[in-house]
Amino acid sequence: MENMMIHPETGENLYRDVRPNEFKDKGESITLDMPGWYQINGDDAIFSQEDMAVHDKALKILKARVAERNIKFSNAVAFA
Repeated sequence: MENMMIHPETGENLYRDVRPNEFKDKGESITLDMPGWYQINGDDAIFSQEDMAVHDKALKILKARVAERNIKFSNAVAFA
């Protein structure tokens, strides 16, 4: 795989890299290393289907945390 690609909309050079990316959902957050095609300077990026596996992993972790928090809250209310 080459380490550079041209952005399909802007024509800008994007480079293969892994960068920390914070994912948030319903008050929970997690930071994971996200592989993708990134600008040298800037936030624009393109992710392949394989790259999105990291996103999917983050989403599963966040959903589990939210579910655990909701269970603890439900139990606290039930025993109050």
